Amino acid sequence: MKKDEEGLLAFAEKFSLPISFYTAAELESQQGEFTTSAFVQSIVGVSNVCERSAAAASEGGSMVLPKTSQNGVTLAIAKKDWLINFSK
Repeated sequence: MKKDEEGLLAFAEKFSLPISFYTAAELESQQGEFTTSAFVQSIVGVSNVCERSAAAASEGGSMVLPKTSQNGVTLAIAKKDWLINFSK
């Protein structure tokens, strides 16, 4: 989803950011509690895109900023959980 959205692609390129895209099935498979939208469900086939995409990109990490919208842009931020083990 969103792989053909010019504004998103231009933003990622301008700031040299990695970008990933997920299918509705990949988003639906994410575990957790997500904000739902009947409108989004009717358009893309999954009840939430931003939080599920953040969860997928962070490989199931912690949600830092749940769904938020401003000026026509909706986003969510999750951080990948990781651990350094110095005992080995």
